[in-house]
Amino acid sequence: MRIAFIGAGALGRVYGVRLATVGAEVTFVVRPERVHETSPFVVEQVNGSKRRDVLDHPRRVAEIPGEVDLILVTVRFDQLTEAGEGSVTELLRRGPDRPALLLTPPMPAQVRTLEQSLERHIFAAMPGVSGYIDERDVVRYWLTGVASTLIEEPEGAPRETLEALAKRLTNADVPARLERDVSTYNAATTTAFFPLIASIDAGGGIDGVLADKVLLTTVLEAAKESDALARKLGRVAPWAHLLTRFIGQYTLKPGVVLARRVSPEAVHFVEAHFGSKLHAQHLAMGASILAIGQEHGVPLPALERLLQVLSSRNSAP
Repeated sequence: MRIAFIGAGALGRVYGVRLATVGAEVTFVVRPERVHETSPFVVEQVNGSKRRDVLDHPRRVAEIPGEVDLILVTVRFDQLTEAGEGSVTELLRRGPDRPALLLTPPMPAQVRTLEQSLERHIFAAMPGVSGYIDERDVVRYWLTGVASTLIEEPEGAPRETLEALAKRLTNADVPARLERDVSTYNAATTTAFFPLIASIDAGGGIDGVLADKVLLTTVLEAAKESDALARKLGRVAPWAHLLTRFIGQYTLKPGVVLARRVSPEAVHFVEAHFGSKLHAQHLAMGASILAIGQEHGVPLPALERLLQVLSSRNSAP
């Protein structure tokens, strides 16, 4: 199976390297200035088997090769619908007519925008992997059996290709399966827990959120609003429901203390992954959720206040 990845960040490297271990031919579509890089891709699983895999000579190219069977998109959320040279849209337009799967969890609006621009169907997925690139340029990631990679169940010719992908991933010990309504599942789940991840950026870290009573109150109110909206959109991942249900003003601080004691690297990942590094992504995702709220007649005043705080950080000195 020949697979092209648009993006070579943490998500793309984990899926690409793990697929390569079971015989898939993987290619990474990167920015032109990075094509000539020769460093290996190393991925280390933090939990479970704690396996370490290395792709010694990853193939880096600037365009999607014509001979691939499948295209996986692993860029940031805010990059999904960017326009211009080197954008996902332009790469897919110039590339071969093959099934394209968004491993970056999209909102329905992102899928619609891509489909309208390309005049073809784009498939959605929900990844079962979370990770970050550390100071060694090594991906450290978590993989749990309770969060399988979900791939949109297609009709027609693409079904065979996406079924083959799910089998390859499962054989690589990355549980995956085809599922209906993945796009709405993505939207509902992302909406449910978005205020919690955006707060880390807004507060300059977890401790900043906990120390600011006004911000903390806003975050908790926004979480309730978003959870209510998520239920209107569709089913939410069980872990997201548990997260929003049990986080409150009197449980958050003890929870953080316990997490830092039990899994300090996980807390570091949350702060690094959902902090200011993804500021543009948080703003884009928040705007998408506000638009969905308007579409469904659900007011989100606390989320609007949270996004105002987030926006002000962008212009802060």
